[in-house]
Amino acid sequence: MLGIAVLYSKGFTLVELVVVIVILGILSVTAAPKFLNFTSDAKRATVQGFLGAMSAQVSMLNATAMIAGGSGNDVNVQTDYGLYQFWRGYPETKSEATNPNRYFIQTFINLGTPTSETVNNSTRVATHGDVSVYESNGVSRIGYGSGNLGAGQCYAQYLHTGSTESLTVVTDGC
Repeated sequence: MLGIAVLYSKGFTLVELVVVIVILGILSVTAAPKFLNFTSDAKRATVQGFLGAMSAQVSMLNATAMIAGGSGNDVNVQTDYGLYQFWRGYPETKSEATNPNRYFIQTFINLGTPTSETVNNSTRVATHGDVSVYESNGVSRIGYGSGNLGAGQCYAQYLHTGSTESLTVVTDGC
């Protein structure tokens, strides 16, 4: 007996292809915003890391000043990073104990050599790749943006005044 082989081709119908394309389109529309937000999440995490580094450094320097008897106002304390000016046991954001003056982030947070830097009598602005630093007599900020970083709203900040000091993070603009 002769067997007759029936040949037919296997494949997708047009309806099946359209359904798969529609499902892939729905998945991409719902999943795409999650993937597009990675840059903002990375910036927020970096700024939070800077806040942690500044907080740890301020705590360590405060302990150094207390041990050295530097709890008074306008006291110069010898640190592992050189002579630096303290007020009430906390490092100033701008130390006039050195010539030229040094700034908190410049002295205590190792970012390497800046790609650009502008220093005058009252402020220091530096860039390290995508990261910017703004320092004045009262505030040190590090984050993303330009100038004093206030417009960008993506920075960690060490604020030191005659009566208070605080560490904050602003991530609204990341």
